Amino acid sequence: MDAMKRNNFVSSITTSVLGLALISLAACSSGESTPTTGTPAPGGSAALQGAIVFVNNTGDRTLTSVALRGDTGNFVLNTLGAASAPNTPGAFDGKALGDMQFSEGEWLFVNTSGINDGQNNNQNVGTKVAAIDPFNAATPIFRTNLTTAVRPVHIYRDPTDGEVIWSMNDAVTLNTTTPGDDTINCNVPNRAGGPVEGGSVTIIHNSHLGPGASNPEIKATVCLLADGHKVAAFSQPTATDATILRRAFVSSETAGEIAVIDNEPASNPRYQLIRRIDLCNPSRQTCDQENPVGTTLFTPNSSAPHGIRWSQVSGKVYSIQEGYNEIAEIDPTTFAVTPKFDLTGTSYTSIGISPDGRFLLLRGETTAPAQATKLGVIDLSLASPVRTDFTIPELNGTSPGSFKFSPDGRRFYILAGNGATATKKNRLFAFDASTLAAAVPSLTLLREIVLADTGAHSFDVLALGSGEAKYIAVSNSTDNSLSIINAANNLVTETIQNVGALPGSVLIYHRGAAETNNQASS
Repeated sequence: MDAMKRNNFVSSITTSVLGLALISLAACSSGESTPTTGTPAPGGSAALQGAIVFVNNTGDRTLTSVALRGDTGNFVLNTLGAASAPNTPGAFDGKALGDMQFSEGEWLFVNTSGINDGQNNNQNVGTKVAAIDPFNAATPIFRTNLTTAVRPVHIYRDPTDGEVIWSMNDAVTLNTTTPGDDTINCNVPNRAGGPVEGGSVTIIHNSHLGPGASNPEIKATVCLLADGHKVAAFSQPTATDATILRRAFVSSETAGEIAVIDNEPASNPRYQLIRRIDLCNPSRQTCDQENPVGTTLFTPNSSAPHGIRWSQVSGKVYSIQEGYNEIAEIDPTTFAVTPKFDLTGTSYTSIGISPDGRFLLLRGETTAPAQATKLGVIDLSLASPVRTDFTIPELNGTSPGSFKFSPDGRRFYILAGNGATATKKNRLFAFDASTLAAAVPSLTLLREIVLADTGAHSFDVLALGSGEAKYIAVSNSTDNSLSIINAANNLVTETIQNVGALPGSVLIYHRGAAETNNQASS
């Protein structure tokens, strides 16, 4: 690891059975318009009802909420974080926003990543997670900022306990003598039991919103002894294997390793770092023999993990190693790593997974002989899984953007990115994904949706009932607008103007979505 990592000690550190740092904090005490109104909120007639689209405005680092009512009649509710906005003192601290996620307790959590232009250093980085009440008043309310760690980026809802949120803390890589270190919690390089360095993970618990509810609390921050961008997947018992334990698997891209955190409810103490998995592949490069239960920093490798998924069909974790052009399969019980799928000669660099855990979705890009987005799948239900590569002419000329499945797995959506070499831009492609289960898997294009010519876009899906897609909300960056698409006919029905400055990522919330797992996923 970087020899330049030096700084002062951090107090109040306890250790797990491996001697790995755990920062212990507070404990948990058709084309027709489809109405989106849900169960009335406990706050009475003034309480907000129906679906809400939250929009991250990258131009002024604010968060706008839009009432999603149907094909038309959608409107801006309020904007949090603006200097002129009432009742939001200190919201986001003027920092750039990261991921958003809602909990089963009905809270909305927003990471303040804070890497603004020219501010990639420890003095200007974000260190908080904002907690927002989305429904107890006529408009969403900023409640509090939780100081968590250095540069929280991605955020997840725990699949075992929907009231628990996991925030990935990437820390800062440039303009600092401690690159990749969470200097709030993980800056003890000379600790007697072994160094505490690298990025971290913060676990947050919240009570249900309503009368008597308290603000969310930080349960723990776990230091991972590894640098780099972090993403996570969560194992749990399956219908065919009740012995699989609940664990969080967090990959660190720069270090090339995965941290395994105990997530069993009965564990005391909980949230201990119990294993470190070295992703170095000896067939690809020379590897050191690392101690998976020690505190010695691993030698970084070239695997570059950036994408990790859990399958309830196979009971395994899958990590795509961009540096090796392969997907590794990890046994959540033995921690054995198998280089399962060789992607050499393909263009695939990203993975997703269908909601039922059966199909790994592969996404890539070719630039020669022609520009195109490439998609494929791997059927994990087969004894010997095979890869199917799709030929989709409509994706020719595009660069790959973000993608999501509807919760019922019947719809798949992918944005066309706005890469410099793309000749077809400003598109959202809607596919019938039920044909993945055919004898020969396929994606059937339903519509190529033309979006506003504004550069960047982001989207989310409103799903109701048994997970059926009802509406799609798409942000239009330089147009400062948000388009609403009816998922029955995949037509744009309304565009709301003046949403905010350069709207970016969007998240659709409605009451009960977390409890019923009615959220689009990738």
